[in-house]
Amino acid sequence: MRTALSRAARIAAFAWIALSLPVSIAAADDRGICGAAPTKPDTVAACGRIIASPKTSAHDRGLAYSFRANAMRAQGNMASAVADYTQALTLLPNFVPALNGRGIANRNLKKYDLALADLNLAIGLTPNDPELYNTRGITYRVMGNPSQAITDFDQAIKLAPDYPVAFNNRGNAYVDLHQPDRGIEDFNQAIKLDPSYADPYFNRGNTESDDKADYAKAIEDFSQAIKLNPNYTAAYLGRAVSYGRDKNDVAALADYAATLRIDPNQELAYRDRAMLYLNAGDYKHAIADLDTAIRLDPQDAKAIYERGVAKNKNGDPAGGASDTEAAKKIDPDIASKM
Repeated sequence: MRTALSRAARIAAFAWIALSLPVSIAAADDRGICGAAPTKPDTVAACGRIIASPKTSAHDRGLAYSFRANAMRAQGNMASAVADYTQALTLLPNFVPALNGRGIANRNLKKYDLALADLNLAIGLTPNDPELYNTRGITYRVMGNPSQAITDFDQAIKLAPDYPVAFNNRGNAYVDLHQPDRGIEDFNQAIKLDPSYADPYFNRGNTESDDKADYAKAIEDFSQAIKLNPNYTAAYLGRAVSYGRDKNDVAALADYAATLRIDPNQELAYRDRAMLYLNAGDYKHAIADLDTAIRLDPQDAKAIYERGVAKNKNGDPAGGASDTEAAKKIDPDIASKM
């Protein structure tokens, strides 16, 4: 169930290959690569050749635009993905995978009204597709409406009771509503349905650490998420925070280092590690980490304020005052949040 629409896209791709007129081996290879799910490194190029060919029918060109948009979205190029989905929908009106994909891309661009318009239309066309309700539920949650998100996740689960992704996402929405126990129940169910699914372990770990202060359980869950996905930077970061809260600074520092080996631009790892250094009285390393965090996110008021505290304790009261005032300009309430 995690890739319901991807399977639909593959079915469309196979139908596309089967229904087309005989083509050269090279053209057939392009069709296979263009319609592959998950996308391949050369999907964009293969789809581009199909789109550009004067022999391609309008129907096949529409599919190629949609498949290329999927690849663009997977690469993080949301604007190009939206453009290609729009071309696909011009040629294939009401093509649900393109509506869903464009909805996700617009959500990632924070164009929520456009995202909801596409998802509402897709649901109207295929009201029994749980994936679409899940996608719209995520959109409502990102918009800051977890109650409406839960309504959609409920519908997804009603249509597909064995859908672990919907349980995981509903769990997050319950946590947003300060109902951690209900959230944990949903994470438990997601894990029961799919023990190899790393995200509910990660989310349950966050809830245990943030809401329950049960750091041992949190660390166990983060460790399982990392076992399932060794490059899960957020899980390393979550485990580092939990180790720090549990006063195990050595283990926390090791996890911050692991996070930064995987993603050297992980701003939160620098900021959170700096707090560990700051609390230990290592102001030099704290300031160095905060310098990097601020370079990566110049609007991070917490990092700027923390650097001000570190500078002040390191014998630079003027620099400290400058940073704390700069942080207050970004967030006037920052002092109360520290």
